[in-house]
Parts: sequence; structure tokens; C-alpha cells
Amino acid sequence: MKHFNFMKYPKLLKIVFISSLLVLITSCQSEYDRTVNREMSSGKNYTDLIFGLKLGQTQKDFYTHCWELNKKKLINQGPSNQFVRHVLDSVSPIYNPNYNMELLFYGIFDDKKIMTGMKMRISYLGWDPVAKNLQKDSLLDEGMKMIESIFSGNSFINLNKDINGLPIMVKVDGNRQVTAYVYDNRFVELIIEDLNRKIK
Repeated sequence: MKHFNFMKYPKLLKIVFISSLLVLITSCQSEYDRTVNREMSSGKNYTDLIFGLKLGQTQKDFYTHCWELNKKKLINQGPSNQFVRHVLDSVSPIYNPNYNMELLFYGIFDDKKIMTGMKMRISYLGWDPVAKNLQKDSLLDEGMKMIESIFSGNSFINLNKDINGLPIMVKVDGNRQVTAYVYDNRFVELIIEDLNRKIK
């Protein structure tokens, strides 16, 4: 049986080499890298956050909007005046969990006081360290369900990294990335970021 001699066909050899290299590079990329590349290439640009807040708003707009939400009794001041607080329950306009929860959130601002993201923390109301159904593993699942119900699109993927033995999860839709992880025994933290700014 004769072997095919690629050396007689240099153009074909080049095509085979480049194709093999692309396959190798793609296979070396993580699922996260492939997802980010695909979503950023889509050109989709999402700015929506929660309660009508948006990426790109000024810090002043954030405060004004929160003041209006406070007057409607949708939010109140969170602990240590570092977060805004909203109760997630059966009448919450953004998410209805199985157990009543507390959502703390605050904008992430750049040096020009433009909102580039949002930090959220969720916890069960009535949390008790011995209540098995109110622990951090179920809370991480609840946090991901909440985000997926607010922001349709892709599901969370595992970054293959962990904090306190539980995975760091990430959801990417267009330019909007949400990272979810256990902050401590009581809280799950959710970080929303604009990849247009992060990648730059």
C-alpha cells in the first residue's frame, strides 16, 4: 500500500498543518474561554441589571433610582450602609424563591463614577447553621436559578475552581458575565461585569 506524499503538494500540506493547529488550539481552550469568545463575537450587548438599573449609568443616577425604589418600598438600606436591601419572597418583582431570602446589592463604579457592574449577596432569611435546607450548597443553586430567571440565555458553567470546596460558576451572555460563588457559610456572592470593559 502506497503512502500519500504530502511533500509533493505543499499547499495541501499547509492546509492540513493549519487545520491541525486550529483543532489543537481549540481543544486546549477551556469551556469558559470558548464561551467568552463565542459570546463576544456575537456582538450582543446587554446593559440590563435589576430594577431598571443599567450598566453605563452614573453613580448619581444609581442613587436617584434607588431613592425612587425606596419610596415604592421595594428596597431599603442594607447593613453598614454598604448595600441596598431587597427581600426575595412570594411578591418580589424579580424572583420568588422557595424560602424567603435577602438580596443585598450595590453598583460597581469606575474612577469616572460610571457603573461597570454590580455586586450582589443573597442569604436565607431565618438562616440557622444547623438547618440543613438553608446551607451554602443549596444557596449557590438558588443564586444561579435567580440569575437565570432574571437573565435568560446561557446556563452557568463550572470554572473548575472552588472556594471552600464549592465550585465557582459563571454565566456569559454577550458582554454580560455573572460569577457566582460561596462568600461564606451564610452568603452567596454574585458579581455582574461588563466584559467589554474587563477584557480591555
